[in-house]
Amino acid sequence: MLQPALRACSTAAQLPLRLDDYPPTDKQYTLGWAGLIRIDDETFEFLGDPLSDDIGTNLIANQTGFEYTATQSIFSFEAHGVAFKVIFLSPVTPHDYVRTSLPLSFLSVEVDTKVLKKHHISVYSDINGGWATGDANADLTWDYTVHARAGIHEISRSRELRFAEIDQQAEWGRAVYATKITHGVVASSGKASTMRSYFVKHGQLDGRQDVNYRSTNDHEPVFAYSVQLSETSPSAVFTIGHMRAPYVNYVTPHGQVDRDGYWTTRFHTSHDAISYWVKDYDHAIVDAIAFDKKLRKDAIAVSGENYAAIVELSTRQAFATFEITVGETKDDVMAFLKEISSNGDMGTVDVIFPLYPILQYTNPHLIKLLLEPIMTYTASGLYPNRWTVHDLGTYPNATGYNDGNDEPMPVEEAGNMLWMILAYWQMSHDTEWVEKYYDILTQWTTYLIEDGLVPAEQLSTDDFAGTLSNQTNLAVKAIVGIGELRRRAELACNTMADLLFARTGAMGQLAKATGRWTQYIHYEGTAKAYVQEWYQLALTAADYKYPHAKLAYQDEWSSGLLYNLFGDRILNLELFDRQLYEWQSAWYHTREEEYGIPLDTRHAWTKSDWEVFTAASATDVKTRDLFIDLLVKYLKAGQVDAAFPE
Repeated sequence: MLQPALRACSTAAQLPLRLDDYPPTDKQYTLGWAGLIRIDDETFEFLGDPLSDDIGTNLIANQTGFEYTATQSIFSFEAHGVAFKVIFLSPVTPHDYVRTSLPLSFLSVEVDTKVLKKHHISVYSDINGGWATGDANADLTWDYTVHARAGIHEISRSRELRFAEIDQQAEWGRAVYATKITHGVVASSGKASTMRSYFVKHGQLDGRQDVNYRSTNDHEPVFAYSVQLSETSPSAVFTIGHMRAPYVNYVTPHGQVDRDGYWTTRFHTSHDAISYWVKDYDHAIVDAIAFDKKLRKDAIAVSGENYAAIVELSTRQAFATFEITVGETKDDVMAFLKEISSNGDMGTVDVIFPLYPILQYTNPHLIKLLLEPIMTYTASGLYPNRWTVHDLGTYPNATGYNDGNDEPMPVEEAGNMLWMILAYWQMSHDTEWVEKYYDILTQWTTYLIEDGLVPAEQLSTDDFAGTLSNQTNLAVKAIVGIGELRRRAELACNTMADLLFARTGAMGQLAKATGRWTQYIHYEGTAKAYVQEWYQLALTAADYKYPHAKLAYQDEWSSGLLYNLFGDRILNLELFDRQLYEWQSAWYHTREEEYGIPLDTRHAWTKSDWEVFTAASATDVKTRDLFIDLLVKYLKAGQVDAAFPE
């Protein structure tokens, strides 16, 4: 599902999903989401665990298949001789900020119309208060309303905790369960076992609404619909979500300011937005299928079926990490990322970093939206350090670090920002935005020149491994960062004589806009000199059977994934010789383990994002496929009971 406030995942490709199988938070807080289907006079469970109570049936639908795309998880079932599908759809709409900013997803149950000529079929589904709070003992309140032909259940804490989370779950706003109101749709709320038993007995709900407000743990209240299927209406489509206002608060020189979801630029109320979403399903599924097909086709063209599988599995998770917000004017648009499955930091630079390639593919302007809060905060002068801030606070509170006491990754984050800004510019040619922050970029580059080639003891993005001095891979990032600003200064030359010194494919628009030839000379000389010094410091002795880069300059027997070489290739900087790439590719084959190449010689673990970055840096298909195939092997082995892990 999409967005930090609406996250749930199945740990297996099989339904019925038990309650502890789809945790929305890192603490795996229990969610309630149930599904029953009644075929003639028999009722079958297909979602959740409604049969844990004595509700008058013990039948479970037989799952016959599963498939997934970038936006859909599709489960096929058979019950009482009837085939049906259960589809979870989380639309990915990179160019539609309104839809992307709506924290809503779909569940549909679909039956072939021919079947409905022979059978009477109805569908039941409910959610519990676990979607509204991370505290199962918190008092709840709820309401049901019909707005523009959309039935809407809304559940919230009786006393909302603004900008607070429990187990990384929002404690303000309202959980939403909605559907389109047509003939045969009935909405009810009440005790879970009572509601489900009534459906088993009658094939529909009675329409009563429970007003005895209480907590999830107190005679578990659920919020349900029953839908009678027909030849003209062969599917039941539900919308699940969590609506909040505002989304986040953000640090400024004038104090913290609230920021709302971008959808508020189009809809006056949340009910307007929900009813739009509910009625938009037919459009959403068509768009999703088109997006899925294009993404899969493009991924296969790059690196085959296994790579396509990785991209498809990653897409929903990638887009579930951030929210698009708006300030006081429609032009004040920023996106905020939340670290998932860690500490909930927001706007973390080295977490945006592995996310950016899919944004570069789907919509590069989303990179700008994610970097804008960091650039604006830095430009405010509130952050005192000369390098880049690590993050902006703990979600949803972007309070910044005016004392400069953020997690220290100075070389890492400065290099990441320069890298991503060039990547954005290469796709957008947004010279005005780059020019706006050019002084800040110069500040970060100056820091990298002074401290990047021989990094002091510090953390890299792989902070779980601890600090280390003279990190070879970190120095590559610094050189890429310097080379990035050198390339932009290089591209600032605006005479024919100057252009003779520029590399092929120079960014002419930025060259005309900035015209910083003197800086180009300085950065080019520095980058070239640093590469040569790096070779002397970073590489093992030439007589090694497999020469390669060390993990740290001082450790001759160490090695690691040199994944930051990816920047040299994707940004077309051409700073490092091809010989280095070939040495690294040959070395990786000697380090192969069952499920991948170790991140470095300190531990046996690795990281999926850096495996793929390293694969993209390979000089031959064999090495590229080594990384991709081992990662897919790991995913197929079922070694983790969570979503696609790092």
